[in-house]
Amino acid sequence: MRLIGITGSIACGKTTVSRELLRRGFPVIDGDSLSRELTGPDGQAMNEIRAVFGDRFLMRDGSLDRREMGALVFSDPAARNRLDRLMAPYLRKLTLSRIEEARSSGASLCFLDFPLLYEKGYDQYCDSVWCVWLPEDLQLKRLMERDGFSRDDALSRMRAVMSSDEKANLASFVVDNSGTVENTLAQVSAQLALELRRAESAPRRRRAAPPVAETAVPAVYAAPPSSAAPVAYAASRPSDASGSSPASVPPSSTSAAPAAYDTAPSAASGAADSLIHRRRPADPASAALDDPGFARPEASRKKPSARKTSWLMPRPLSASLICLAAILVLCFTAQMLMRAYLARRQEEHIAEQNAIDARYPLEYADSIRSIAGEYYLAPSLVAAVIMNESSFRPGVKSSVGACGLMQVMPDTAEWIAHKLQIDDFHIEQLDDPETNIRFGCWYLNYLSSLFSGDPLCVVCAYHAGQGEISSWLSNPLYSSDGITLNQESLPDGPTKEYAGRVIRDYGIYQAKYFGPDSGGGSSADAAAAR
Repeated sequence: MRLIGITGSIACGKTTVSRELLRRGFPVIDGDSLSRELTGPDGQAMNEIRAVFGDRFLMRDGSLDRREMGALVFSDPAARNRLDRLMAPYLRKLTLSRIEEARSSGASLCFLDFPLLYEKGYDQYCDSVWCVWLPEDLQLKRLMERDGFSRDDALSRMRAVMSSDEKANLASFVVDNSGTVENTLAQVSAQLALELRRAESAPRRRRAAPPVAETAVPAVYAAPPSSAAPVAYAASRPSDASGSSPASVPPSSTSAAPAAYDTAPSAASGAADSLIHRRRPADPASAALDDPGFARPEASRKKPSARKTSWLMPRPLSASLICLAAILVLCFTAQMLMRAYLARRQEEHIAEQNAIDARYPLEYADSIRSIAGEYYLAPSLVAAVIMNESSFRPGVKSSVGACGLMQVMPDTAEWIAHKLQIDDFHIEQLDDPETNIRFGCWYLNYLSSLFSGDPLCVVCAYHAGQGEISSWLSNPLYSSDGITLNQESLPDGPTKEYAGRVIRDYGIYQAKYFGPDSGGGSSADAAAAR
């Protein structure tokens, strides 16, 4: 079964494509429907949503108030990240279950309709991806007309996710929905036929073509003149009763020869004979030259040159030269193919590097290096924490009050200010990038001293609190020695996901910006990282 992803930005027309596929009888797994199922009155995710966000986002029947939650997550990136982390395991498990159901049913094609297909990584399960595309101005107009949003509200929802152009650049096939519905469905039909052929041909071995029977030559050949040379058909024309071709055919000009293709077999044979014998002489003297009984005088025959016949190339040598020429051609072809392959790989590498640069930025690098060095921390770890806490936005505040680049809580900040002997501290100072980085680095250093410098314990404690991590270390299910934690054995939840992202980004920032080969670090950075 081929799994095909369908994606596109908001109000681009994915529903039109999905409804057409459903009408044709193909299974379509709708991400919005699965999300509604998980957040319905008895949805699997509702208990955790209630625990994290409170009862004000619930309807009377116990389901999620999607409009109220939408207003929150589209205005607060931190809340959106918490909801995404909460829903991700439920949605992934339910999606994979539905895919297996479609595969068990024997479907040749299954479609995965996910607006956030690329953002959430579901494209890794797909054999190909269709992107339903609209230009941005038309997308904005349709969204405002469809949902009654103001221009600012519509733009905030469009810019909260990957744009249509970005998704179209990543997709295997783009459905241009800027025209009529009929035009859109025509594109879907053409690509659907191609996907069906791929699904049918993938598991089967191609069969050899059946042999053509020798008697399969038709009596009348009506193909156009350019399809084959006339002489080839003259060889297979029917003979007369005596087994020979007609003996006499009037000569025909070159321009008249193709007309024989639309005539009966005898005419086609005559046309072929006229092409073969078009130089039939008319005078007796010339006829004598073509007469088999006429022999030319020996003196009139051209003698072969003695110089040309004095030495003939041995067959082994000629065969060797032919083989050598073939090898040279193969080598040249292989070299050209290799150059093309390396050029393509270089382009892919540059694209990957550009994607990494866009996904893992580094700002306030000088402050991170200097302050991390003061507190004996690896700058790459500090950068990874900032990336996962605020994405390098200094003025961001979470719904629970965490502030700045490293999302320091106000009460924790006041405690740290007391430890640093800052008498005139006020919460607004956390908006200053250098102050926020200093407070966050001090706290990371404090956690490192509590947990013997184990990075996983430090990162988990930064997210969940030192009391929670102390209880994990005392639990043999999570820690075998009471000192370190095993990431795989941690309890599932936001802290485990957060720690996994920070540890991953820690290595990326170390290799990209702070390692000895990164080009942006120094020996002091490398020593701090160690």
